[in-house]
Amino acid sequence: MRKHRCVAIGLWMICQVWWGIGITKQLRAEGASEAPGFLTQVTWATVKITNPGSTASGFLVELPTGQWMLVSAAHVFSTMKGEECTIILHRRGEDGRIATYPQTVAIRRENKDLWKKHPTADVAALKIDVQHDANLGVLPYDCLATEEVLKKLPLEPGLIVRALGFPHANIFKGNPEEFGIARLGCIASYPLFPTKENPHFLVDMNTFEGDSGGPVFALAGRNGESRDAGGLSSGYVIGLVSGQHFVDEEFKLIYQSGKFRHRMGLAIIVPSVFIRETIDRLMALTENSGP
Repeated sequence: MRKHRCVAIGLWMICQVWWGIGITKQLRAEGASEAPGFLTQVTWATVKITNPGSTASGFLVELPTGQWMLVSAAHVFSTMKGEECTIILHRRGEDGRIATYPQTVAIRRENKDLWKKHPTADVAALKIDVQHDANLGVLPYDCLATEEVLKKLPLEPGLIVRALGFPHANIFKGNPEEFGIARLGCIASYPLFPTKENPHFLVDMNTFEGDSGGPVFALAGRNGESRDAGGLSSGYVIGLVSGQHFVDEEFKLIYQSGKFRHRMGLAIIVPSVFIRETIDRLMALTENSGP
């Protein structure tokens, strides 16, 4: 009887060990789901901007102070009408499912622009005041690559990069939840440095109206082979979409003439250095003006 009891206790202990291992694996899996990778973080931080005069892309950046910034191309803000725009944020409902969470943001007050434009580059930033649980994610300021980081990636022709945006945002919805559409391409132009003398570069990828202001990013390491970036981030925003290149071909017939426009598949990108400068200028202006 004692022998059988010992065997039963032994089996019970083994089951408890296996049960504990299963729970540990489950907790690890749940923990992993709560800590998304860099690509998911950028997807969450990229937002659709809507306004009667302009519908395009942007992304959220959080400063060390906790202040949130909406970053986009300057021409996106300048073509907006009225004093407000809507940004499509996302949050989880009580059932855990992701749903859109549109927020109205002031862009002007008494005909004065609230956003700050870079003096030379097609970049603008706007401070926004929303609850920090209003969106699934936001990118840290340090995620914006400095010139030194761009050189260490290294940023060079052929480097694989990615972009997120909302192509033809007025008429196309890539998914019901209205997340940005990801694109893959490579750096297509040279030289790239110094950025002051090369204020934009080209990426070999298709881009369309509505993509303007979307982030362009690269994983750490050559061609994204390594996801280790010194513990800071597994990737960096290296710029934003400003435009695209076309070739116009004119034709003339006996009774008709016109022009065909061909997409070249080359996106025009403003380097992240100018994004940092824009945010810094806006924050300096805010500090000098007082509360």
